[in-house]
Amino acid sequence: FKLTSINPSSGPTTGRTVVHVFGTGFVDTFQYFCLFGLKRSKAEFKNSNELICESTFEAETGVRSFWICAGKGFCLESETHYNFTESLHVFHVTPKTGPISGGTEIGVTC
Repeated sequence: FKLTSINPSSGPTTGRTVVHVFGTGFVDTFQYFCLFGLKRSKAEFKNSNELICESTFEAETGVRSFWICAGKGFCLESETHYNFTESLHVFHVTPKTGPISGGTEIGVTC
């Protein structure tokens, strides 16, 4: 298999950000996992060009290498690293409602 990109390439240190892993040659018979630095996260096979995993918890902000691994440890490193950022805390959103059709501009206070 070949790894081409990840999206997004950053997320909060609290983890649990859904990361889409793009490439070629993924097969549903392999068990894949993602490595964010040294921390492992199970990857879900979506199709031959995409896997999905969740970012891990990190105690500190900063850039970590990102790897996708298959089976018992055949791993490829992404050219794009993953950046753990500070978590945003949303305190207030206005307005509280809007039409189902969308298009309402909102204000967010962090």
